[in-house]
Amino acid sequence: MDMTLNQRLDKFLYEKNFTQEQLRIKLGLKNRQQVSNWINCHDHIPDKHLIAIIKLFPELNANWLLRGVGSMIIDQQQLRQINRNEFGFCENCVDKDKEISMLKELLEKKENELRQLYRESGKLEERLYQYEKRKS
Repeated sequence: MDMTLNQRLDKFLYEKNFTQEQLRIKLGLKNRQQVSNWINCHDHIPDKHLIAIIKLFPELNANWLLRGVGSMIIDQQQLRQINRNEFGFCENCVDKDKEISMLKELLEKKENELRQLYRESGKLEERLYQYEKRKS
C-alpha cells in the first residue's frame, strides 16, 4: 500500500525523532492540533507549509515527500550537488576552505618563526660586534 504525503511526513518526523509540537513551533503555527490533523490525514497540508518543511530539513528528499519517489533521505553527495546548483558551491569547497585555513595558520606560524630567527640573528650579530670590539 502506498503512503500518502501526510503519512510520509509522519514517518520522516518519526525517523528524525522530531515531535509534532516541535514542527508546529518551527512552522509558527498557532493551532496546537494543526500538525496532528495533517498526520492523521484530517487536513490537507498547505503548499506554503510543505515548502517550509522542505527548507527546514535539507536532507529530506522532496520527491519522496511529495510523490513517494526515491528514498526519504538525500545522501550527502546528492545534497552537495543540490547546494552547488542552488548556491553555486562546488562539491569540494568546504574541504578546500579547511585546507586554505590550515595553510594560512601554517604560514602565520612560519612567519612568526622567521621573525624570531631574525631577532636571534640580530642579537648574535650584536654579540659578535661587541666581542670583536673588546678584542681590538
